[in-house]
Amino acid sequence: MKIRLAEIPDLKYIHHLSKKESHSIGFIPKIAYESAITGKKTGHRWSDTCNDKLWVCEENKDLVGFLLMSFGRQAKVNQIAIQEDARMIERGKALLNEGIIHGLNRNRFDFVCGCADDLPSNLFWEGVGWQKVSQRRGISHKNTWKETSKRKVNIYIKSQFSLFS
Repeated sequence: MKIRLAEIPDLKYIHHLSKKESHSIGFIPKIAYESAITGKKTGHRWSDTCNDKLWVCEENKDLVGFLLMSFGRQAKVNQIAIQEDARMIERGKALLNEGIIHGLNRNRFDFVCGCADDLPSNLFWEGVGWQKVSQRRGISHKNTWKETSKRKVNIYIKSQFSLFS
């Protein structure tokens, strides 16, 4: 298994997996992944600098998952996905380790993520030692109108560190 920063040729895979797993990980536009790779945001409402990073997980030179994180005042897991036929907790842990190391090297000591309450992924977050601290309503986008969904989203944090072994 190899974890590395994503590159432009990886976008096709990342976009495909994100669409396939959109029920679980939510929707992020393709341009956001590209910005995380290039380090530059586009559009009139964005600053020129992107604080997002995107990593991929390779197994036998095949991509099997990705992690998108933002590094503002705190580090935020925006999306993490492992394709269904390759799901093993070690791959998710390895991706998170890269994100945590990156954040710690940039003096980010508070990490946060959200996970819909109805997903088995909650067991992953608990299994890797993140603490559920609150819950909020999710947001869904339908026909470009935002509406509050009935889905509950668990908020997890990690602020005491020992990297996963």
